[in-house]
Order: sequence, then C-alpha cells, then structure tokens
Amino acid sequence: MASDSKTRYPLIDLPAGAANWDWTDNAATWGIQMALIHNVFIRHLNSIYYHAPLVRKGDEQAFVGYCLAFTELIHDHHNGEETIIFPFLQEKFDMKVNVDQHAKFTTFLEALDVYLAEVQTEKQTYDGNKIRELVEAFGDILVEHLHDEIPTLSPERLSTYDKKDLDSMIAKEMDHIKAGPLTTSFVVVATHHDYSTAPTWPPQPKPVEWIIRNVAYWRHPSYWKFSPFTRQSKPQAYC
Repeated sequence: MASDSKTRYPLIDLPAGAANWDWTDNAATWGIQMALIHNVFIRHLNSIYYHAPLVRKGDEQAFVGYCLAFTELIHDHHNGEETIIFPFLQEKFDMKVNVDQHAKFTTFLEALDVYLAEVQTEKQTYDGNKIRELVEAFGDILVEHLHDEIPTLSPERLSTYDKKDLDSMIAKEMDHIKAGPLTTSFVVVATHHDYSTAPTWPPQPKPVEWIIRNVAYWRHPSYWKFSPFTRQSKPQAYC
C-alpha cells in the first residue's frame, strides 16, 4: 500500500473546541460545518482514489455505486450553494470566485459520472486505473476549492448579516439537504465523518441518526465496505 494513495488529498484543519461548538449559532459555526462536510467529501475522494485499483473481483458494481454516491453528493451540494448560499452572500461579498471554481472541475467530474454509468450498465468493463485517471483530472482543483471556500464563510463575514436573514438562508439550505437521497448521501456522511474530531456533528435528532445507521445503511450495504468508518463510526479497512 502506497502511503500517499490513501491520503492523496489533504483534509481541512479544524479549529479547537469541537466538543463545545454551538451549532445553533450560525454566524460562528456555519463555516465549521462546511469544513466538516468538505472533509467528508475529501475522505470519500481519497477512498475512491485509493481503492479503485484494488477492488476485488465481484465487488466492481458495489464500488461503482460507492463512487456514484460521491458524485451525486458533490453535485447536490454545489447546486445548493449556487442557488441558495452564494446568492445570499453575494449581497455583501463577491462569491464569483467560488462559482468559477465549480465550473473548473464540473466537466471533469461529469466525465467520471459518464464512465461509472457505463460500467454500471455494462457498456464498459471496470478499470480501476481509469477511475484514478478520471479522479486526477479534477481532484486537485476540487480539493483546492473545498479548502479555499472555508475563509469565505468566516464568522467575521457571516456576522455582518442580519441574524434572522442568515438563519433563514441556512434553514433553506438545510431543507435542500434534507431533500437529498437518504439511502446514499446521508450514509456517506455517517461513514465518512470522523466523530472523534466533532462528536456532535452533524446536528440532527437522534431518531434520524438511528434511521440513517440502521435502515438507510442497509439499502446499499455493499457500497459502504469502502468507507473509512463503519455504521457505528469505527475505523474500518477494505484492504
């Protein structure tokens, strides 16, 4: 195992005090929440890059589903940003650079979508090295964007907005997130978030968390063997 392949892309550093973050204070913690979901994306991308050439015979379709869960979540996340978050923030700060960064990698991400769909429908054979090449085409640009976006959501910036307006915007974004696919995107978060770094995130009712781990997880259980964490948030390894 090459030591750099499992951590091909660097995670975002988090501020101290994870056990005491008040997630209801959006101005103070929305940027942290975005850093945490971005780290979920980066862990998923690292896992795809690492596992792609190591997938065992018979696990190819499961891995393709695992990869498609990643691309689906990225597309949905960026759609929410471009339709809800960025237009709101644009009232005071120029968010064009964020949108421009999306455009730089979207075409390459869609190329991965196309290849995965063709493998899923058996129009192409599985090639792990091909997946790595497709990831390399956008990975650095995407991860750079995921890092660069966090300072644009700093407490200093967010605190300049009226609290009621900011809370309303974030409530709309949360509704957008909740409308996402429970059996893939929510399970991605549960199996790619390191709970040792932020044990109370994501902030959600306990019954919802139970459904994600004990119901939604079992819709595609073969996908999550590639995740860095089990449904109980314990570290795991496929190989």
